[in-house]
Amino acid sequence: MPRARRGQKVEDNDDIYTLGYRPDESEMLGHAELHRVSRWRFPLFELTQDGKVLASLGRSGWVKVFFGRGQRIVLADGSRWRIKSLGAGGVISPAIFDSSKRKIAISSVGVGGYGINGRDHGCVFYQAEKKRFIRANRWIIRHHEDELAVITRHPRTVEASHPVHLGAVLLSFALVRYGILGEDAPRMNFI
Repeated sequence: MPRARRGQKVEDNDDIYTLGYRPDESEMLGHAELHRVSRWRFPLFELTQDGKVLASLGRSGWVKVFFGRGQRIVLADGSRWRIKSLGAGGVISPAIFDSSKRKIAISSVGVGGYGINGRDHGCVFYQAEKKRFIRANRWIIRHHEDELAVITRHPRTVEASHPVHLGAVLLSFALVRYGILGEDAPRMNFI
């Protein structure tokens, strides 16, 4: 039986399973929605796909992510992550850490978009449509020439045509909402 490659595009989720590829717990493929499930208790938000919960998210907030304890995330397999921030190069950017304080995914400022990197993945995150005064509604996660997923801001959904790391998806929702602190500051490049 032939095996699907990581970058191979599929039209339907069932096609990729017949080729022998099964995404692991930290990857997603297909359509998923991030919706509010509670007002006061954990989890406040859930990322669901076909009725199955991929990740449960706690209370979010700009101050909490950039300067506080971070946003709590619990995956379907019981792994615990947090969206916190890192300071590097004059900016403070969101990042995802596991319970052992190891980096799962980090973000950085790029030209016209963001970079999202992890231990076994790296991608570019940019606006699909340019807005003048507000943040765009559609964003794209791309790896080399392949568009891995399309993120929409309202309603908060993910449409992944390739397997994409769950850390990149969750970090992209934080980037759409908060951006990177200091990304609009003027820079001086000394040679």
